Amino acid sequence: MRHDLEQFDPAVPIERAETPPASWYVDPTFLALERCTLFRRTWQAVARSDQLARPGDYSAGALAGEPYVVVRDRDGTLRAFFNVCRHHAACVAEGDGNADRLVCPYHGWVYDLDGRLRKAPRLGGIQEFDRERFGLVPLEVEAWGPFVFIRLEPGGESLQRLLRPLAQRIDTSSLRFLTRRSYEIACNWKVFVDNYLDGGYHVGQLHGGLAAQLDLDSYRTEIDGRISLQICAAGSGGPAAGTDFAERLGRGAVYAFVYPNFMINRYGPIMDTNWVVPLGHDRTLTVFDYYFEPSESGTAERFVERSLVASDQVQREDIAVCESVQRGLGSSSFDRGRYAPAVEQAAHHFHGLLHADLCR
Repeated sequence: MRHDLEQFDPAVPIERAETPPASWYVDPTFLALERCTLFRRTWQAVARSDQLARPGDYSAGALAGEPYVVVRDRDGTLRAFFNVCRHHAACVAEGDGNADRLVCPYHGWVYDLDGRLRKAPRLGGIQEFDRERFGLVPLEVEAWGPFVFIRLEPGGESLQRLLRPLAQRIDTSSLRFLTRRSYEIACNWKVFVDNYLDGGYHVGQLHGGLAAQLDLDSYRTEIDGRISLQICAAGSGGPAAGTDFAERLGRGAVYAFVYPNFMINRYGPIMDTNWVVPLGHDRTLTVFDYYFEPSESGTAERFVERSLVASDQVQREDIAVCESVQRGLGSSSFDRGRYAPAVEQAAHHFHGLLHADLCR
């Protein structure tokens, strides 16, 4: 694996650089390394603020093989814990819900919403048991706008510092969450990210309806820390392929990538987010959350319906090409490719960050 990591040199300028080797995408040992390094050390957008609005609201899931639960305690403080009972390791919460305490379904151990062990039944005869030491193990948790992030390993920059470049670019104040759509894709998670970060290179070829109403010549990339921004103005063309994107795009689009696997797409009266979750070395779950400016009119409902249809069309076009790329990466004829320097700066930046994290 060390040899495969060394096949990519982030110090080589993009004009002369080769992409990471295919092994980064097809070798299962790379995903194992990613799970115990970058997915443990980076902020992950695991929930929305609307899911955790009231005291007792909780949201549970798994990240890099680690069960977690995020909860709003009685005082309104946002908290996160490893979702693991300190008795025999059963999960104390499932899915989303509201509760005044977290109760292990196995032996009935009870935890307050601040993680403290409140009750451990039938422990008569136990010795040297310190209840204070057997609370749920906490995780780092922070919110930004409508997003709630956790980090499995403490340390590193705060979420607020990480997302500072977005403060003037992404306005979420007027939006409300509407719906979630998920797609399972037969590709490595980095294939999907690479596709997102190619600076619009694939849009003209792959997304005819969208390309007709974007000014692709205006596409530009900005990089700041672990954030990359792709910005494109709306074009003046008419609808293509039966889909009209103009109303959705407004004056243009800002596509923000938060390393390593979260995207925030802001355009017109819409925002959608995309959390890219590896399921295996060749399987990926992409979770889209859609936000719209609130309106009660029938026209607004039709706009939302058209927007979701248009978004689904783009996602399915991306899925088809990502699955094609994954098949090609498994070919003995391919090892490393090249970058298009004028547009693929964000992809090159992403690969550099990956290299640094995987080599630590």
